[in-house]
Amino acid sequence: MVACGDGDSDPVVVVPDAGHNVPDSGNGTPDSGGGAPDSGGDLPDAGGGTPDAGGELPDAGGEIPDAGGELPDAGGEIPDAGGEIPDAGGELPDAGVTPDAGNEPADAGNETPDAGGELPDAGNEPSDAGTPDAGNEPSDAGTPDAGNEPSDAGTPDAGGEPSDAGTPDAGGETPDAGGGTPDAGGEPPVVSVITNWGFEAWSGSLPDAWLGSKSNLAGSDVQKVTSGAFEGSNAARLTNASSTHRRFTTAAMTLPAGRYTCTYQVRGTGEIRNAFFDDDYSSYTGYTSVDTATWRQLTYTFNLAGDVFDTFELIFSIRNTSGEHLTLDDVRCTRAPQPCDTVTCEPWAKCDNTTVTCEPLAGRCYDTVDCDEWQACDANNTCVTAEDRCVRHADCAGTPETPVCQLSTHQCVPGDPCAGVTCTNPATTCNPTSGVCELAPGACFTTYDCVGALPACDSATRRCVPADHASNIIRNGGFESWNVYSIPYQGNHLIPDYWYGLDNGIADPGTEIRASRLQPYTAAVHGGTTALQFVVPIQVAERFSLEKFNVPSGNYSCSYRVRGHGTLRHRVYSSAGWSPQTDFILVDSDAWQPVFFKFTGNVRDWRLFFYPSRSEADRDHLQVDDVVCTKD
Repeated sequence: MVACGDGDSDPVVVVPDAGHNVPDSGNGTPDSGGGAPDSGGDLPDAGGGTPDAGGELPDAGGEIPDAGGELPDAGGEIPDAGGEIPDAGGELPDAGVTPDAGNEPADAGNETPDAGGELPDAGNEPSDAGTPDAGNEPSDAGTPDAGNEPSDAGTPDAGGEPSDAGTPDAGGETPDAGGGTPDAGGEPPVVSVITNWGFEAWSGSLPDAWLGSKSNLAGSDVQKVTSGAFEGSNAARLTNASSTHRRFTTAAMTLPAGRYTCTYQVRGTGEIRNAFFDDDYSSYTGYTSVDTATWRQLTYTFNLAGDVFDTFELIFSIRNTSGEHLTLDDVRCTRAPQPCDTVTCEPWAKCDNTTVTCEPLAGRCYDTVDCDEWQACDANNTCVTAEDRCVRHADCAGTPETPVCQLSTHQCVPGDPCAGVTCTNPATTCNPTSGVCELAPGACFTTYDCVGALPACDSATRRCVPADHASNIIRNGGFESWNVYSIPYQGNHLIPDYWYGLDNGIADPGTEIRASRLQPYTAAVHGGTTALQFVVPIQVAERFSLEKFNVPSGNYSCSYRVRGHGTLRHRVYSSAGWSPQTDFILVDSDAWQPVFFKFTGNVRDWRLFFYPSRSEADRDHLQVDDVVCTKD
């Protein structure tokens, strides 16, 4: 109960007995402040009354605190909510809500007013159930006084009181208001896709992430400016007093497809324009003449039709600078959001920004309708030639009665694939299956084409020939000729003619391997009657050299055959220096394996080296035969 007294007196709160609510009746104690009692048809607590808000006067007496959807006061009054049961001593609690009783805090002056952006009840608006009392609206007994206090209907009183309507009270908490800054998830927006866009980071005298591969402005013409920067502490001064433009570019980067807008600040005197490089140079903008001591903002926009990987460079082209030249700062480039940015497609499809759908790339498909009429969509989502269709004569090889592909219909029809085909190169002939001019059997363009028994290509006839043919510049390349020679510090040994070039030091390298490790081999040859055998069951690969000779200008194709068991690599030395070192070949076969290489002529003292090692007796160590080099 609350003691009645002066309207100005402080209320004394007494905890009501749980379960025995005192019904609000017509004879209830009036609200403090001298107002008329809350009952039936009496006048509303509004108008000149003090609103319940902030330091509002508490409802005096033993009145049950206002709470949410509390049942209307009894006393004969017609209830304000349809068939709602009036407030009476034994009233039934609202279904699903906690009845007013027990330790529920009283609706008193220490109540925390509802705050936030909620609009107060006001005006002459008609009262519906759940709308706060205001203006001339008829007052319900037990309804809070008008003002900024929330409505009884559906909205719980602030403070610690539980909500009748299931919605938690705001209490004194400030709600998120319309004008407030919304909670933003994700990452902050990108200021610029350009690294070191403000020229704040420098390594020595050069700005980081600038002077890319497409720059042709000298590093000495790029200077660090540490005073008067547009933003931050630094800017970059660019100098090119000539009328020939020079490029100053970003370091290469990766950028996704899209529309980009760049702004940058420039001051000084000179001319400047922009472009970009992806896999080629874009067109340049027109020059802008700058002649100002204050910062001037320029804008450049460009579009990337596809993603660019590790090659994009933004270009600043300058010329005719003077005085303070041109100072650059605050290079901000941003990409406009695209509808497809949030869409993920399969690797063989791409999102269309117009329809915001994934469309298959050229030659790819979801199903056959995405392919040409003569194609089918395979399991890899690729458009391929349908089983009964063709794109070349070779596709019709399985149907000898219809060997010709009619390209207009992509169907196999009767005919001769070589009809009307003329092969102008003497080394080629028409393939009756494909209808294409191909290398004829036994013919060659270079020695690389001679993979059979005849290892060298005669450039005059375009035919493959033996190793002892005049077109082969390697003397005794077939190892058919052997003789006894006196080898310094080793005595007399049988070695192949024109081989075993002597070693004369670093400037004139030659053979290191002992002559006794070289043997003529006749048990199996690639051509002729004899091959060279290396017996080298050692870990160290020692050089074996051809005798040096001069080679005329031109491009040369070479090959040799190897078999047996061991490791082998080759290298060339001449007046042009050493050729790149090749990897060791692991040999473990009785079949002859071809090894190919090329070199450029117009050199003196040319020689070929072999480096054999780790040979094993199970395949008679290592054998080499038919060493050939012919001019292409």
